[in-house]
Formats: sequence, structure tokens, C-alpha cells
Amino acid sequence: MSAAKLLNWRIVNAHNDGALADIVKQHVGEFDEIHVSMAVSNLAKLTARRGARTLRKNQRDSTLLLLEERLRGFKSIRARNVAGLLWSYAKLRYPGNHSAVQCVSDHVPRVVDDFNSQDLANTVWAWATMRHQPLAHALAALERRMLACVDDFKPQDLSNTIWAWATMRHKPSARALVALERRMLACVDDFIPQHLANTVWAWATIQHQPSAAALAALERRMLARVDDFKPQALANTVWAWAKMRHQPSACALAALEHRMLACVDDFMPQHLANSVWAWATMRHQPSAAALVALERRMLACVEDFKPQELANTVWAWATMRHKPSAKVLTALERRMLACVDDFKPQELANTVWAWATMRYQPSAKVLTAVERRMLACVEDFMPQTLANTVWAWATMRHQPSADALAALERRMLACVDDFKPQELANTVWAWATMRHQPSAAALAALERRMLACVDDFNSQDLAKTVWAWATMRHQPSDKVLTAFERRILACVDDFEPQALANTVWAIAMLMNNIEGDKITIDQDVLDQLLHQLEATKFSTLEEQHFQQIFQAHHLLGDRFKPSAALLDQAREAWAKSLASGVSSSSQSSLEKEVAACLDRLGITYDVEALTEDGMHRIDMLVRGRNDDGGERLLAIECDGPTHFLQASDGTYRIDGSTYARNCDLRKLGLDVLCVAWHEWTMLPKDERDAYFMGELQERGIVV
Repeated sequence: MSAAKLLNWRIVNAHNDGALADIVKQHVGEFDEIHVSMAVSNLAKLTARRGARTLRKNQRDSTLLLLEERLRGFKSIRARNVAGLLWSYAKLRYPGNHSAVQCVSDHVPRVVDDFNSQDLANTVWAWATMRHQPLAHALAALERRMLACVDDFKPQDLSNTIWAWATMRHKPSARALVALERRMLACVDDFIPQHLANTVWAWATIQHQPSAAALAALERRMLARVDDFKPQALANTVWAWAKMRHQPSACALAALEHRMLACVDDFMPQHLANSVWAWATMRHQPSAAALVALERRMLACVEDFKPQELANTVWAWATMRHKPSAKVLTALERRMLACVDDFKPQELANTVWAWATMRYQPSAKVLTAVERRMLACVEDFMPQTLANTVWAWATMRHQPSADALAALERRMLACVDDFKPQELANTVWAWATMRHQPSAAALAALERRMLACVDDFNSQDLAKTVWAWATMRHQPSDKVLTAFERRILACVDDFEPQALANTVWAIAMLMNNIEGDKITIDQDVLDQLLHQLEATKFSTLEEQHFQQIFQAHHLLGDRFKPSAALLDQAREAWAKSLASGVSSSSQSSLEKEVAACLDRLGITYDVEALTEDGMHRIDMLVRGRNDDGGERLLAIECDGPTHFLQASDGTYRIDGSTYARNCDLRKLGLDVLCVAWHEWTMLPKDERDAYFMGELQERGIVV
């Protein structure tokens, strides 16, 4: 045996890393490129083998440094050794910017035509693992060589290659992808679960849509080997299908669920989150047993969940209309509090959206933490995250701080031109529902954006927007109203019954605004909306929608005349709403305090008095006397927080419904005194009688 072969034999057969290090120290000056490559490779293998590790880290690094220095002395390195060295450096956890990695990588374009399929796969796998970003011409050369020897690729080579490209965020040419697919189809029956999972994960990551034949073949092979799938392979497979918008067969999904149940106790947080996220994205409803098993496993490892995994999990549950146990939700809240400062905007928005969709009310402590985090990263919020956040707060009946609302408004102004119709509609709907009065600048910016994309508004977006305007008593410009009229007429056939009721009510409210210029609405819009309402099944409408229809008819008169059948049901619903508030127990604390004040002043009044036209119940109707002895009627309304919108600067404004009520009462000849809760609570108790005395005397009522 020659000296070179003997040295190679000793390197390969070193029984531990210490013995190999001794060989390197003694003979490194005699090493050729093959010896260096074999030494680095064997050191990588021995380091990974627990019983073969004897060196400390600094000793191993010293040995590698000797080999690196020897390597730099070679002007050329053969193809197999280039691939082998890169693979070994990846196994040794070298960073991609290491000088040795760069040195060996520089040889790739020169030797690429001598690479075999395994060399190609090992090279790109190593680069991806080390996060090394090769030059474009090196990747192009590898692709070219791959096309020349693609028919020699084995399953592991195929899956490692496509996995590496995806990990490097490199999308190869269509020709290369087609060639790999063709080869995969030829040897798919030799794929093991990891190859299958890595392949579909990679396709999804580089946004490649494989052929139906390729997906079907992988599904078939997956079904044959499903009992050998490990948690990561299971999770990666369903995640990839979801990302590719591929709908696997029911048989495939059932098989994966069955396998998941068998090994669920080995699932890590990422596997759990990816699985439920994928099911939700694919609109797949897993079995109750699968959901219970995942919940149980999640509880066991909840402290290891990262923000993205927490957000994806609750988002998935909400999307699947699954409400987990209180124990699970509490555990997620606790974990969220521990890592809330690491949440990104999308994760914050997805979490609160999920809570709102599940009708789950998190603790005040958690909501405060979310707000605090939101304020810290609000400049990174995108339109969808902004809209989803305020929509969620509104749906949960959560009143965020003035600072939080102001910050979201400011951010919205910065990116308003990227808002889509649904995001615009959800934003104004949320503000109105939360009784938040946005700034004039914010409303003007939203109007401008609405004009630019009004033709993409659907019926729900239109209904939400006009309802919000009416509630906020915002008068849109003529230009915007005209555009909305045109769009309503274009998609009136798509309106759901509830949206129809909301829209006619909102139009009536907007037209009833007597503070600004009168708003006129095309009669054809009202006629078409009424026509659609008459064509719906009345059973699909709730009491509140009939009430809206009745109020719209009351305000619009002959311009909106429902049929006798619809009007009768609407009138009945309105009467029920008036009757439901008539009881002493239903009086608010504000009403009781005002009544006590009137009693002390000796003022005569009726409680819950019904107006002559039957449209309103008045909290207190004062029947006072003026100086001439005549009767003076005064309607006193005790208006709580739901009657007002609050701006970020702390000022208040009555909402559309309250404004319409006051207008109606004045039309009936009544004077109206609104006792606002925010003003009343600021009055010292010993000054309230004097306040009322002044208000009554100002209206000519003798006290």
C-alpha cells in the first residue's frame, strides 16, 4: 500500500476525533486534497457521534484550522472533493460567510461539469444549511449541470436539491423545475416520507405550482407510507398543500389525521401550529378527536410556543369555527403575556381577530399588553392588520385607549392608498361601532381612497360604509355619494337582507341631517333596495332590521313605502322595542339621579312617556308652567355612552340615531333637554339641582 493510501486509510478508520486530530497534526504537511476532504468529512461524522467525541471545541477548531490552511495551498480541487468539503462544513455548522466555505465555493463553477447528481445535491444542500448565498452564475451553472444529469438523481438528491433552493429563496428556471418533476414521477415509488414532505414544502416555499400528475403521484406515495411519517413531515406536508392552494383528497387528509393521532405526543409547537393553520387554510374540518388531541398536546408544550405559532393557532381555530376549551385559551393568554414584546403586527392582528371571531373575551391585562405592543410597532402595520385590529376591538366591545386609536389613525393616513375596499369598510364600521369619532383628515383620506376603488366594493362593503357614516353623522361629498349610488345599483342583487336593512336605514339617516347641506339620493337607489327587501324571506331578518325599515319609512315618507306585509312586521318590531324598555328596573343610574333631582325641585314629570305619533318613548316628559300659566312640555333624555362618539382629543358628539330622535321630538313641538352622562358625571352632586333649575328657567319653565 502506498504512503498516500495508507494515510487515507488511517484518516478513514480513526476511532474518535482525538485520534484523527493527532493524525492531522503529525501529517498535515503530507496531505493532498483527498486527504483534507476525507479528514474534514470524518471529523464531521465523528463529532456527530456521541461516543467518538473527545475533543474540546477549541481543540477541534485548531484541527480544522490546520486543514483549512493546507486547503488554501491547492490551486485546484476536484469536483467530488469540493462537494464533500461543503457538505462536511455544513455538518460542522460552519456559517455561510466563513472564509473556508467561500474558498471552496469559489471552485464550484470551474468543476461543476464533473459533478454527479449526488455532488450537485450535496452542494446546494450545504449552501442552504450554512445560509451561504452563492453568486448567480454559480447557481446557473449548477442548474445547467443538473439538466444534463437529472435522470441519475435519486429521491434523496431530488428532495435535497429542491429543499435547498427553497431554503435559499432561489427559484430555479421553469425548465429545471419541469425536469425535476419528470424525474420525480419516474422514481416516486422510492420516496420515503421525508423526501415527500421536503419536496412539497419546497414547492410551496418557492411558489411553484406542480402539475396535477406530480401532486397525485406524491399523494399516492404518501398514502402508501403514511404510517412512517414523523410529526415534522406531517406538518410540513399539510402546510405545503395549504400554501399551494392544493386540495388533497379526503382519503389523504383522513390518513394524515389518523397518523397524527398516533404520534401527536411528539409534536412540537411549530408542528401543531402549522397543522391547524393548514387545515383552516384548506377549509378542512378535522375530526373532534384530532382537535382534542391537538389541544391536549398544546397544553403540554404551551410554554415553548413562539408568537407566530400562538397567532397561527388561534387564527386557525377561529377560521375553522372551533372554540377550544377555556383551559386552553387561558394557557395561550398566559403564554402570550410572556412573549408579547416579540409579536409582529400581523401576529397581533391575527390574534385579536381570532378572539373576536370566536366570541372570546380575553382579560383586560392581555388587551392592555396587546395595545402597548401595538403602539411600539404601529409604524409597521399594513392596511389589513390595521383594519383587522380595529374590527376585532369593535366586535369584542373593547374600548382601546385614545392613544391607541390616534396611533392607528395616524398610521392609516400614511398608507391609506394601499387599503382595499373590505379594509376601508371594516375600518369605518369599527370606528362607528366603538363610538370613535375619527378626525376630518382621516375621513377625507378614506373618501379619496374609496373613490379610487369604488368599483371593487361588494354589497357588504357598501352597507358597512354607509351605516358607519350615518352612525358617525358624517356627510360624504356629493362625488363620493354619486359613486356609491352607481355601485349600489350595479350590485344590488347581491345584497343580503341584513345589508339591505342597514343601507336603507343609513340613507334615511344621512338624508335627515339638517345641520349641513341636504343630501339627495337617487330615487332609483331607494326603489331597488326596497324591491330587494320585498323579495327576501322576512324570516331572514332580525328584529333590529325590521326596526331599521320602520324608521327609514318614518324618515323618508313617500320616498320609501314598504308593502303592507313588510310595514306591519316593521311596525310591530318598533313597538316591541319601545315596550321592552318600560320598567323601573330598566332605568339607568343616570335616569335615577336625574329623576331624584327633579323630585327635589318639585317638578312634575311622566316617566317613559310615549309620543303622540307612537315613534318614541321619552325618558322624562316634564309638564311645566310658564310665567303666563300655560303648559310647557319638555322632553328630558338621559343619554349614556352609547349615544355619543368620542374624538381622540376627548370631545363628544351625539350619534346619528340620537340626532334623529331629537329632530323628531322637536318636530312634534317638544323642547328637548339631553343630559349627557359625561357632562353629568363631571358636575359636583351639590351643583346638580342648580344646573337643572337653570336649564328649566332658560326654557321658560317656572320652578
